[in-house]
Amino acid sequence: MSLTQGHQIICCDRNRRGGLKRIWLSEVGIAPSTEVTYAAGGEITSFSTPYYGESGRGWYEFQFDRGTAGFTANATRENGSTLVTVELEFYIPKITEEINARLRELTESCGIYVIVESFADDCDVDDPETYFFLLGYDKVFEKKAYMEFSSGEQSTGVALQDANGTAVKLSGVGAEYPREILVILNYTGAPIIPSVGYVDMYQPAATGQSIIDPWQTD
Repeated sequence: MSLTQGHQIICCDRNRRGGLKRIWLSEVGIAPSTEVTYAAGGEITSFSTPYYGESGRGWYEFQFDRGTAGFTANATRENGSTLVTVELEFYIPKITEEINARLRELTESCGIYVIVESFADDCDVDDPETYFFLLGYDKVFEKKAYMEFSSGEQSTGVALQDANGTAVKLSGVGAEYPREILVILNYTGAPIIPSVGYVDMYQPAATGQSIIDPWQTD
């Protein structure tokens, strides 16, 4: 691959926002079971996730304290090969059995895909859209670029106003910087085959409960 163009910084780029807005996790399982497709600009437009044909499996949102979530992607090159180490961190407040049950599942997971939504947007004045990135998969390593539980620092604190919760970190190694992913989120109670050019972000929910109003990225 060779350089194809340069990059221009516009005013909106200088007014960027840091941090992550939302995080979804999914077991690697057998996904992607069909070919991953990409837009001309490099964005992922098709990524068959583990729920297809498997009841109750999908993308699970993990909420966190505001201002505690972010990912890093650090590349190193040696002997003609490039490796990119990706790390995701977020803080879950309060220590409960429900939270620790999810943490135990994470520690025993055999691989995780992650979709994150950033606070930064595409500078569209009329209809700004935030960016979504897929962590744990790339064109070179494919499934083997998966993320996994790296650490979980849990503390009750000692004083009444001390923090009480768990700082979670997931990490993985791939050969590319994370790619943007174009998504559609439905709340039909069952996965659907997404529109062409989008990845279905179906989320399992309790019977009779919706998760969020449906939407999709531009």
